Amino acid sequence: MNKYAIEIKWATILSLAYLIWMIIEKQFGFHSEKALQEPLFNLLFIPFLVVLFYFAIRNKKKTIFNNEMEWKQGFASGIVLTLLLTVTTTVVVMLTFNIISPDFFKTAIEQSDNKDLAQLNYNLPIFIKNNIFDKLSFGVVLAAIMSYFIKTK
Repeated sequence: MNKYAIEIKWATILSLAYLIWMIIEKQFGFHSEKALQEPLFNLLFIPFLVVLFYFAIRNKKKTIFNNEMEWKQGFASGIVLTLLLTVTTTVVVMLTFNIISPDFFKTAIEQSDNKDLAQLNYNLPIFIKNNIFDKLSFGVVLAAIMSYFIKTK
């Protein structure tokens, strides 16, 4: 069995959940008439991310470590998951704003009162950069916290 099969499985599950979230955002109008509120609505995905992240590390504990996992083992698994998740969700961001909602940035800029500031903040490179930073920073913290609560040793 691949050493990182569980992390790959959960990164895939988390990324598919994120893609579904992006589709929900679009359906609720956060990629059109409510485009400026999209970053706030996106924060509502965090509880789902936390729960799925927990299941991922718990799955690693049960499957690989026979319910005997040290903090550092859980943390290492969480870091690998974070790295994979950073890559896969970046692909989701690119798919979302190139295929699912290609007019999102134009719409958000048009809705903004400050067009110059909006042009700096609402573009694909910034959203990709923010996604990478958010997933890496949040993932490391989440891995540390989850591993602490899931560890048995």
